[in-house]
Amino acid sequence: MEKSMYSLILRDDLVEELDRLAFKNGVSRSVMLNKILSEYLDVETPEARMERTFLKMEQLIGAASGLRFTNNASLAMAQVQSALHYRYNPTLRYQVELFPSGDLGQLKISLRSQSKELFRIMEGFYSLFISLEKKYIGERAYFYRDGKFVRVFVRPENAAAEELGEAIGEFVREFDEYLNIYLSSGEDAAATIEKAFVKNLKEKKVIL
Repeated sequence: MEKSMYSLILRDDLVEELDRLAFKNGVSRSVMLNKILSEYLDVETPEARMERTFLKMEQLIGAASGLRFTNNASLAMAQVQSALHYRYNPTLRYQVELFPSGDLGQLKISLRSQSKELFRIMEGFYSLFISLEKKYIGERAYFYRDGKFVRVFVRPENAAAEELGEAIGEFVREFDEYLNIYLSSGEDAAATIEKAFVKNLKEKKVIL
């Protein structure tokens, strides 16, 4: 959906109120005006669709133990934090970014730790996770750089915003579950994770 520049003549007191709302929501004046007009005219913008997606994701993550959701829909991003079941319980951050077109978005995973051993373990888990996805759902796009792992989400056809939010939330929750199994289950981890992966896959409505 393209955007254009328009010249409008507005009352000063209305602009002041618009700016107040924009500041409160952490967005620009233009973004706030777009939001107000889309709601009043009942026209769904890409930004409104992203917001609905994140709201559903927040509901699902909020019900999950050990995960904390934070949202900044104006930037098309949301974050989930988790404390790993590993010595000192280091913080793992899941950053979800949604795209207005093309691929649905991406999940960027970063770890706050100075442990080279833990990063080596994480790389082993990433390799296992990629192999499971390739085996059961096919090729997806991945990147790994400077200790950060990125998984690109494909855009499912005809999926509602709430279905996408649920699918993303499930993806993050399950990924975190698999990772903690990997950190605590020793030699049986790979088999345990694969069994859980297959079980969860059978219950999915939307595959990213």
